[in-house]
Order: sequence, then structure tokens, then C-alpha cells
Amino acid sequence: MLLAGISGTGKSRIVREMAKACWKEGDEEYGKNNPRNFCMVQVKPNWHDSTELMGYVTRISGTPEYIPGPFLRFLAAAIKEPSVPYFLCLDEMNLAPVEQYFAEYLSVIESRKLNSDGTITTDPIIKPEDTQEYHDLIGKLLGDEERLKGTTLTIPQNLFVVGTVNMDETTFSFSRKVLDRAMTIEMNEVDLHGGLEKGAGNEIGYIGNSIIGDAAEGCDIYEDNRELCDQVLAYLEEVNKVLEGTPFKIAYRTRNEFLMYAVNRKQLAPESQLWQALDEMTSMKILSRIEGDSDRTEKSLTELKKLVEEHIVNTIPTPEDGSSKPTSITATKIDEMLAKLKSTSFTSYWT
Repeated sequence: MLLAGISGTGKSRIVREMAKACWKEGDEEYGKNNPRNFCMVQVKPNWHDSTELMGYVTRISGTPEYIPGPFLRFLAAAIKEPSVPYFLCLDEMNLAPVEQYFAEYLSVIESRKLNSDGTITTDPIIKPEDTQEYHDLIGKLLGDEERLKGTTLTIPQNLFVVGTVNMDETTFSFSRKVLDRAMTIEMNEVDLHGGLEKGAGNEIGYIGNSIIGDAAEGCDIYEDNRELCDQVLAYLEEVNKVLEGTPFKIAYRTRNEFLMYAVNRKQLAPESQLWQALDEMTSMKILSRIEGDSDRTEKSLTELKKLVEEHIVNTIPTPEDGSSKPTSITATKIDEMLAKLKSTSFTSYWT
């Protein structure tokens, strides 16, 4: 997950609050500001490999020894407690090139699969080796519990990786390799009167482990949710017609995430409607990929705006209580991107 926005909007705080919300009153970690299922790592501008995050091998003692970094230590803690959501926050994630210091994660996350026992696993983030160095590392991270015998360092389904993003002249942009593997949420809206009353709106409430997913691909949920999934697929086919001939066209990875998002959103919030899932996902997964000059983006954005108005904006119901009609995140963002294109002849979701 990428949380993007201006500085000071509470991007890193919301990750901490999510971790705190996994504990109910009476739990050991309840009320702690830094519970064991939360880890914040400050990304440094000089990170150009995974040494600081994953770890490194030292031979100072004469015997090779792997010194694990904060990511591996936190990943191991999540493996040992699979029923609790664990949140890793990479603060100011794009101060360094993500593709370089997070390469292992970006590659391995693509190998996730749903096993016959209902668990989701990936390939090991560190290749298992029959060496004393590797066995020492596993022992150091996972201990010697009988239930963990034979466990490798794969990415567990209860690990949530969230990066905070602040786009300015000191940061790096994201490649499509990163964007295709991430959900992007903008946090630029500011209410200067909000949150001033003590205890008002500052806590999420108890969420437990309800957010741990149980599907790895679209095929894991399609048969049981065929009607909803077919509606999403019909929309995506229209999107790809608009994006035909551009580098922004979507493929199977994005399709899978659209399907899983729509199904999960409906399960967690039964009162939600399809337009909300399509609206949120189009902003997160489609618009975040689009950038360039007028020749590259104007036609795509203009046609997308028409499509969004037809399938999202025009399907938003008018509230029965007389309150104002909700606005579309995607339509608002497209207008913003088109305005940038008109004034500067270049546009981007991130500018």
C-alpha cells in the first residue's frame, strides 16, 4: 500500500492506528502506542541495495554470519503469529529507489499462491541453503519451536507493507513495476478543525484479524462470486478498450486485484455498492500508472472520464436523507490531471 500526500496529513500515524486496532481490551498489547505488530522503518536517501532493510553477511569473526535487517526480523515475528495482522511502515518510502532496496520483496510477492490448507505462501525471500550460516539465521529469527520446524522465510499473509509517499524535488518517482504491485491512496484532504476534540475520531476501533486475506488470485474467488466478478470484468474490458495502444493498458495482475478488492469490500461492508469498489480501484490501479505529455495521455484521460461518468458517476444514488450526493474519487482526479495537462503540457497522478 502506498499512502501519498502532503506532509503532515497523518500517513504514518494511520498505519500505527491500524496496528493498535488489532488488539482488544484485555490483550497484552492493548493501548500501547508501539505494539509488537507495528514496525516503522525510516528510509534513507543512500539506500541503493537491500542491505539496510534485509540484512548482510559479515565475516569479521572468521565465520560467515548473516545479520538480519529490520524487515527480516519483523517478517519472522509475523510468521510466528499468523492470526495477528502485522504492519510494516516504510516512512518516506521514495527517498531512495524502491526497485533497488526492496527488490527481493517486489519479486517474491508475485509468487504468492493459495495452498490446499487455506494458507497463502510465497517463494522464500532468502533462498534456503544447507549451510550453517542459513540454519543459524533461521534459528536466530524463528527459534526452535517444534511447530516452526522446516519453516522458510516466505512472506506471510498477515504481513501488510505500507509506504508513506511525499512527492517533491527530494524524492524518486515510482516505476510501473512498483505501482503494479501496490494500492495507492491519496491523503491530501485537510480539515483543520477536525480531530481537535479529545478522543473524537482518533481511533479506528477494534478490527482484530478480519483484514487478513484468504485469496491470492482472482481464480480463488471467482466461482463463488461470479455475478459480481463478471460485472467488474465487463467494466475492465471497457477500460482496456480506452487504453488500447498505450502503455497504460492493464493485464492479469490488475484484473486479479480488482476482483479480490470488489469481493473483499462487499464481505467487509455488505452495504457497499459496486460503484464504490470500481471508483476506488480505478483511482488506485489505473490512474496511478498514467503520466506523460499531451500526445501520450490526453486521449486516454478524456475517454476514461467519459467511461467513469457512465459506469460510476451516473450510478451513484442520491441519498434518501437529503444529504449531498457522494463525489467520485476517480472523476475528481481525472479533472485534476487534465487541468495539469492543459497548464503544463504534462500530467501525472503524482505531480
